[in-house]
Amino acid sequence: MGFTNTITLISNSEEQIEQITSKLVLLRDLDKITNCSFDGAVDFLKNTLPNVIIIHCANDNPDALKLIKEIRQENILSEAPILFIDDNCSRETIIDAFDLGINDILKYPAQDYELLIRTIWCIQKNEININRHSQIEFMKLLGVIQADTGVYTQKYCEEFLKSRFEQAISHKENACIILIAPDSKYPGYKNPKEFLEVINKSIRLNDTVAIKDIDEFYIFLPKTKLNGVYPVFERINNNLGVDCGANASVLEIKDEKFEIAKNYLQEALNKAKEETNALIVASSAYSKDPNAGKNLAKQPLSEPDKKINPQQLAQKTDIALNDEKKSKLYRQAYRQKCKIVFEPVFEKYQNYINAKIKNVKTKYEATVEKSGFVMLKDNTRATLSIAYAGEYKVRIDTSLVSFDIVKSSNTTVLDFVQLSFQKLSQILDELYVEFKNYVKNSD
Repeated sequence: MGFTNTITLISNSEEQIEQITSKLVLLRDLDKITNCSFDGAVDFLKNTLPNVIIIHCANDNPDALKLIKEIRQENILSEAPILFIDDNCSRETIIDAFDLGINDILKYPAQDYELLIRTIWCIQKNEININRHSQIEFMKLLGVIQADTGVYTQKYCEEFLKSRFEQAISHKENACIILIAPDSKYPGYKNPKEFLEVINKSIRLNDTVAIKDIDEFYIFLPKTKLNGVYPVFERINNNLGVDCGANASVLEIKDEKFEIAKNYLQEALNKAKEETNALIVASSAYSKDPNAGKNLAKQPLSEPDKKINPQQLAQKTDIALNDEKKSKLYRQAYRQKCKIVFEPVFEKYQNYINAKIKNVKTKYEATVEKSGFVMLKDNTRATLSIAYAGEYKVRIDTSLVSFDIVKSSNTTVLDFVQLSFQKLSQILDELYVEFKNYVKNSD
């Protein structure tokens, strides 16, 4: 870490500034500690350019979330590490803070050692960011990556991917590669750069994009198996909007060299282009993948058949004994999903719908036993319910009923990890639009 760092604490409480600053001074006597209130904080930060920003948020202060958003919108501050100090905040505020881009959170009051560890981690992250930007700027000068998009250029695309394939194979790392292109509905007036911007917006921090052709792009996903690819693909299509989308092929890297894999990816992409929003699993040259040719956007993953040797057969008994424990773990995870996903989404849409439609009644439940959302006006009712559908799966049922006659219904089964804020919001939004249009046409 650098010899001297600047740490800026932002709070509207003079008492908390004094307490936290005094701890930081004792813990990090080589660092410069500055502070300010929320008013004028962005200008203060632009003049100070701290290595770490600490934001003290008390009692769900909305100014804290507003400040985080403003910081992330400033290019010079957009990647500065933010440590969020939670002083009696609700989970909704904490979730919103993470969505806006904080890097870490600390519950107040905190132990001295915890404040030290979190601050040091943020300082290290800042140094990593600085080194990464230095390397990126150098590669821009060499023409290895594009200056405006930050993706690998077509000229160096294959060299980059050959290197990543070799690294993944030699270290036996889980990794996947996507070949993606806009679908036939993608507007002709939009250039490939706009499609590329959507990809950059949708991928994860460690994923990398390389240009294959004018409208085809590779996405390398490190530390990822097939079940982790679909959420990335789904985000891309969601960010493209309802009027157009993307088709893609995907291959889980095992023993294939890139020179061989690229041909299988192209064949699968050509097949995907025959559909809409398709994600086709490419064939493998060295292993028989049971998912090869499957559209992951429509079908769940299959596990490969394995011969059971005597030792594995003996282990089956132990696995059976652990089933109850796994079930309990799933229920715990499901309970957390109810708290941090279902309830915030339901509450958000309840407030939104009540403000948009007159004389409508809405109610929701978000519990392990029962989770659902209901919209009711006169004799028309729209219902969304979420239920356990087997280990690590959830089932979502939606229906529109008028005068006790079912007008429409739909069932979706998702892997547990796929049920995100965005996915649940999308399903609920589609149901709301259907309900609103039906009520409007009935009046």
